[in-house]
Amino acid sequence: MSLLKDLAELENAGIITSDTAWQIANYYQKKKITTPNRQLLIFGFIGALLVGIGLMFIVANQWDDMPRSVQTLCAFLLLIIPQALCGYVYLKKPDKIVWRESTALILFFAVGASISLISQIYHINGEVSGFTLVWALLTVPLIYLLDSSSISLAYLCCIMVFGLSVKNNGIFPFEEYLFWLLLVIPIPHYHAMIRKSPDNILVIIHHWIIPFVLVNTLGILSGDMKMLMYSSYISMFCIFYFAGNTGNLKNRPLIQNGYKIFGFLGTIIVLLVLTFKTSWSELAKENYSIAQLMGAPEFYAALILFILASMLLYGQNKSKPIKNWELMDVMYILFILIFILAIQNISIAIVTTDLTIFILGVLMLREGSRLSHLGVLNIGMLVIALLVICRSFDTDLTFVVKGTLFVLVGIGFFAANWLMIKKRNENEA
Repeated sequence: MSLLKDLAELENAGIITSDTAWQIANYYQKKKITTPNRQLLIFGFIGALLVGIGLMFIVANQWDDMPRSVQTLCAFLLLIIPQALCGYVYLKKPDKIVWRESTALILFFAVGASISLISQIYHINGEVSGFTLVWALLTVPLIYLLDSSSISLAYLCCIMVFGLSVKNNGIFPFEEYLFWLLLVIPIPHYHAMIRKSPDNILVIIHHWIIPFVLVNTLGILSGDMKMLMYSSYISMFCIFYFAGNTGNLKNRPLIQNGYKIFGFLGTIIVLLVLTFKTSWSELAKENYSIAQLMGAPEFYAALILFILASMLLYGQNKSKPIKNWELMDVMYILFILIFILAIQNISIAIVTTDLTIFILGVLMLREGSRLSHLGVLNIGMLVIALLVICRSFDTDLTFVVKGTLFVLVGIGFFAANWLMIKKRNENEA
């Protein structure tokens, strides 16, 4: 770094003391150790993935011609060699993050390949859920033994497949609840990495993978009362949004803040889906009784997520006056009111949802204008445009009226951006 090169000059000029120069150099040295070269880490990650796939292809080339004893030996060699590599790195290169992450990932795929090969050699049948569960349980200790974030990412993807597969073909009752216990295991490592190396690219990828996994797997709790899952999703997206506005994530660029992106976009998508009357069709057919609610996993999922969202809402806004709260902060509460309205009259609930989306878009336009931020401004315009598109599909408006609406939204996009750029130029002048 140029700053490190200039330390001697700054010290000689009397601008900083020798003690300060030493502290600065020591700080950047520690940062260099805990924050490896991102390109090297990414390509090491990709290289480990390709090596794992390549090993499987090499073994598969002459697989059918090998005797069973040789096949078994190959399966165990495929497992032993990566373990030896990990042992070497653990003992000789414990501070080399790229080495540690790459060898750990090779071992992760080697374990999966070995399980598959042994199952194929000895004709051991099983479901995808059983395979992914065994794979995950065998590799999860590597997260802590090797302090590996790449294994944490791979493990999360593995248990996501497990969670999605157990809904229809689990190997024992209530297996879908096991997923939530498995999900907790890498969280302490993730939390420690955020505190130790918040700029690590693998930590940033975690900010995207964790909400992605949760969005895909929350539906495994869905049963006979699917309508209640909308409330669960809205609450979960609000939790994501709160998470994206706290701690280290709050001041990060949006591209590094998967929680905030998932939270906002997820909320908008669910609300847009509920602007269609067909989305409420199940609610119109069913009369949910208290006894049914008490026995429904969807109800408990919605209740738990509602409580968690309320705790985060209180934590983030306890020192703010209510007038300074954002609409996104109370979206999950507002949705409960919309749901109650839908029980009485679905049409009123749909109109309320339309109005909520429109107000959210307008507020983002105002916020973008206040901050002079084109990204926020265009997201607000996009929200309004999506609402117009959705309404054009399920209304009896003529093509002329629909076309006029699209033209007006397009002009709005152009005018908003032009005015923003003009305002920026005036301020700079």
